Amino acid sequence: MAPVALPPGFRFHPTDEELVAYYLKRKINGHKIDLEIIPEIDLYQFEPWELPSKSLLPSNDLEWYFFSPRDRKYPNGSRTNRATKAGYWKSTGKDRKVNSQMRAVGMKKTLVYYQGRAPNGHRTDWVMHEYRLDEGECEIASGLQDAYALCRVFKKTPTTISNNIATSPQEHSFTSIVQMASDQSSSIDIYSEGRCDDFESSDYSVPIERCSTSFTHGSSSSLCDIGDGQWMQYLNEEEFC
Repeated sequence: MAPVALPPGFRFHPTDEELVAYYLKRKINGHKIDLEIIPEIDLYQFEPWELPSKSLLPSNDLEWYFFSPRDRKYPNGSRTNRATKAGYWKSTGKDRKVNSQMRAVGMKKTLVYYQGRAPNGHRTDWVMHEYRLDEGECEIASGLQDAYALCRVFKKTPTTISNNIATSPQEHSFTSIVQMASDQSSSIDIYSEGRCDDFESSDYSVPIERCSTSFTHGSSSSLCDIGDGQWMQYLNEEEFC
């Protein structure tokens, strides 16, 4: 499927609420999505570095979104099979609720990709957010909310890469492309939800130099050593026009 023709400057940075309450809910309930920008693929049939080529978004956007059928690990179980040919996705942390209009509409799970086979796989910089719809948001049959998950995939780019970590040639090539795109794209919004803290709202304080040196009649003295009663003698010695 070819990339969607988008207007110049377009960036797709939806919030968690928008992904679940609009895109995933409409997908599962069979409603029309105004802009078909999220493709449906069997995500676990591909390695993470192969996923960008499956996206409908421009190549310089460093996040990729997919609808993926939820493949069960066991026929009668609820666990999803997240293994690929070269590795597996492992969940990390607790699932978090996604709220809309003061109610829970879904859940968000964070996963990290490991190369190799469990439990001996080594951790990579590939991360995925998997979104699931709450049963109360499903308008059709019970259990249909588990038919699809909406997945956000991205790759963290560390400043230094250890030579001890083995990467496949495909992933090494893709990493170079991502770094070049990141350097060339200055308009990517880094303040999207869950990615960056607002600097202006932090408690960061700027240190202020409170001491200065006053030069009077060829001699210098520190203003930090001057008491309140001594200011007048300096004012009297000044010549005013």
